[in-house]
Amino acid sequence: MRRVLAFLAAAVLGFGAAAQSVDRIRDVDIRVEVQQDGSAWITQVWDVEVNSSGTEWYMPVSNLGSMTVSGLQVSENGTPYQALGEDWDIHRSRSWKEGKCGIVPKDNSVELCWGLGQEGWHQWTAKFYVTGLVQAYDDADAFNFMFVNRGMSPAPEHVRVTIVPAFACPEWTLDNTRVWGFGFYGDINVVDGAVVEESSESLSSSSAVIGLVKFEKGMFQPAVVAGGPFQDLLDRALDGSAYGDDGPPAWFLVLFGLCFLGFLGICVFMVVASALGYKWSKKLFGTTKIDGWYRDVPLEGNLLAAEYLLVKGKRFGTVAEAQNIIGAMFLRWIMNGDLAVQPDPKDYKRVNLLFKSEKVSADDVEQDLFDWARSAAGDNFLLEKNEFEKWSKKNAAKMAGWPDRAVARGKTWFHNKGYFGRDGVCTPQGAAEARHVVEFKNFLKDFTLSDQRGAAEVSLWKEYLVYAQLYGIADRVAQQFKKLYPAEFAMVAQSSGMDVSTMIYTMNWTNSMSTRAFNNAAQRAGSISGTGGHTSFGGGGGFSGGGFGGGAR
Repeated sequence: MRRVLAFLAAAVLGFGAAAQSVDRIRDVDIRVEVQQDGSAWITQVWDVEVNSSGTEWYMPVSNLGSMTVSGLQVSENGTPYQALGEDWDIHRSRSWKEGKCGIVPKDNSVELCWGLGQEGWHQWTAKFYVTGLVQAYDDADAFNFMFVNRGMSPAPEHVRVTIVPAFACPEWTLDNTRVWGFGFYGDINVVDGAVVEESSESLSSSSAVIGLVKFEKGMFQPAVVAGGPFQDLLDRALDGSAYGDDGPPAWFLVLFGLCFLGFLGICVFMVVASALGYKWSKKLFGTTKIDGWYRDVPLEGNLLAAEYLLVKGKRFGTVAEAQNIIGAMFLRWIMNGDLAVQPDPKDYKRVNLLFKSEKVSADDVEQDLFDWARSAAGDNFLLEKNEFEKWSKKNAAKMAGWPDRAVARGKTWFHNKGYFGRDGVCTPQGAAEARHVVEFKNFLKDFTLSDQRGAAEVSLWKEYLVYAQLYGIADRVAQQFKKLYPAEFAMVAQSSGMDVSTMIYTMNWTNSMSTRAFNNAAQRAGSISGTGGHTSFGGGGGFSGGGFGGGAR
């Protein structure tokens, strides 16, 4: 339902978003450093492509009330722009504005501005000071702030906001900090003493990034007193949100009834098309039906990029199971020697996982999952029966949001390879690389039928099994390998410190462990109580900052 609501909102707001001179906003990375008095330095890193029209980049910050915005600093590639303060003139030429920045004060708002400079890619770092971000309520200290505006043209493809304390205070945890996110699809969580909200898919013109954060009373000494109970602020933000939503509004039920026959027709089409194999996104794969085989490991072995395609590449919304990517990560760590499989002395039928490494990847998404599992293992670094599942219950917000982070990171990898055109459609090369992900799955599924299945090196067998875990067919593929190439399969198991039966058991166990851990977390995440998890596209009313519009003009 939320995507239908988002579509209708986008249709309304989209008419008001005029075409601007920025071709693409690839990423916005925002860091908020909060002071004890509730003020904050906000640093934004904009990854933007600019074409030849327009003279400046502007960002409205509205609904300020008792807040103030000042001290704008902008730099690019380490070179600071000349800061003109409130002497900015929006009517000057592009050449005059190049290398300069300034603030345009308005009624209860400001516009932060800087010169566009030359055509092409820019990475601007903008930093400004906000007073009164965190305000005092009767029973809590809190803020509800819009960090990215609605109506930006174009809307950013990815946004990440990290909020941290800039003073000595107790570590932020769910015991003293609660969080809600609005205006976009993604997650908001309390992670390692910071509040982190991150989009899981591209924003639209109707999207915004709003964060509502409640702190235990006494952690701050806010200079601005809002007064009244925090619940009033929360109730206004939750109005129209998906948090605690017991069902669709009445108008939607009426609309659904009117469209029911059409919906049935669409369902019939989807079932028939899927049965015939026409189930893939042409935008990503260049075709809707993929029958071929591909023997090599796709996308340079990047599991996150493959997961992005499996999740976002289905035409009819049936996506890859989130726990499959988690199980695939575990199996790769075992294959690489980062985890050692050991017999469980309490139960000869079971195994445990001993952590042999501290670092497995330069990618923070994969490393976070490894660190969490290592933390679940305890002081002996031995992950035993039900330990990861128990950890996931206590850290539901982290765990439930991880698959969306994995998808977002996979999309970023695809972007960085240049596989997307300006219209968001894969280039011919990108589509061919994307198809390899499905073709590789076809090859593994039909392995016994392939005349190209000759014995492979041990390292390649390992990757075959890791990807089989990602595709959800690990047990089937392992049994095929064992039957066709028993000697080689035994070598794969031995190289990972196991015999054949232990290896098959371990593959099944890591998959079921991942399933239980994710399901435990998903059941508790996205709570109306503010324990984090998925954000709500709707709601967010009563916010400060932000507003509508922004970009090049």
